[in-house]
Amino acid sequence: MSLRGVKEPLDVDVVYSVLGSPAKRRIIVFLAEKGAATFSEMRRALKMSVGTLYYNLDGLRDFVTRDEAKRYMLTERGVALYNIIKEGDELIRNMMSGRTLLKRIVDDYIASVLAPHQIATPFYANDKLSAVTLAACMLLGLVSVLSSRLELWLIEVKLTPLMTYKRFLGLVMTPEQALVAEFLSSVALTVLLVYLAARAVVGRARLTLGFAASLLLAYTPIFIYMLIHLALTGYNYPLIPSELALMLAIVQRLLQVVTLGFITATISVFCNTSIERCLLVAAALLYASLRLSPH
Repeated sequence: MSLRGVKEPLDVDVVYSVLGSPAKRRIIVFLAEKGAATFSEMRRALKMSVGTLYYNLDGLRDFVTRDEAKRYMLTERGVALYNIIKEGDELIRNMMSGRTLLKRIVDDYIASVLAPHQIATPFYANDKLSAVTLAACMLLGLVSVLSSRLELWLIEVKLTPLMTYKRFLGLVMTPEQALVAEFLSSVALTVLLVYLAARAVVGRARLTLGFAASLLLAYTPIFIYMLIHLALTGYNYPLIPSELALMLAIVQRLLQVVTLGFITATISVFCNTSIERCLLVAAALLYASLRLSPH
C-alpha cells in the first residue's frame, strides 16, 4: 500500500492496524493538531497511562518521530495517514448526511486541483526542506522582480515596469531598491496577514518555518508570470498590442488563482481545517491585494 505523498510503500497491515486502533488514531490526530508535544503533554491530553501510551507509540514508529527537544511529531507518513483519517471521517459524515452532486464535484475534484494538499504537506515538521525551499523561492522571487522590473504588492503585480526613482516608506529609492523593498515587504506582510486571518477565521495557526516556506512556494506562479511578462513585452508595456495586453491580463489572473489555491492548501494543512474556511482567508488576502495596493 502506498500513502499519497509518500514515496516508499508501506505494509497494508500496518496501516490497517493503526486505522483499527482508536488509541493510535487519537495520537495521530492529536499530534497533527498540536504540531509537536512532549510525552507528558500527550499523556495528560489523551488521558492514557504511561504503559498504554508507550505501547501505542511503539506501534507508530513509521508515523511518529521525535525532535532534538524530545517532542513527538508526525513524520511525512504520519501526516499522510492523518489526511486519510480526516478524509475517512469526512466520508462517513457525508454518507450519513448526504451530499449533492455539485458538492461532491467541488469537494472531490475542483478542491483537490485548486488547493492540492500535496503542495504543503512535505513542509509539515520538516525544517530542513522548509529552509531550503524558503531560500530558493526568495532567490527566484528576487530574480523575477529585478529582471522584469514589475512591482509586487502582496499577490498583486503592477504591469508597468518600474524604470524611475520611487518613494517608498518615506524614502527615495532607485528602481532596484524599491523593487526589492516592495518584494520583501509583500512577502512578510503576506505571511503575517495569512497567519492573523487564519487565527481569526480558523481559530488556530502556528507561525512555523514550514508554514512560511509553503506560503512562499505559493508565490511561484506569480514569479513565473513576471518572467512571461518580460519575455513577451520586454519593458515596453503598455505600448503593446491590445490582444497581447488582454492575454497577459488573463494569464495573470489565472496564475493568481493558482497562488490562492496553494495558499488555501497551506492553511488547510497547517491549521488542520476545511477548505471552505481556508478559502475565506485566501479571499481576504486577495481583497487586501486589490484594495490596499498603493499602485
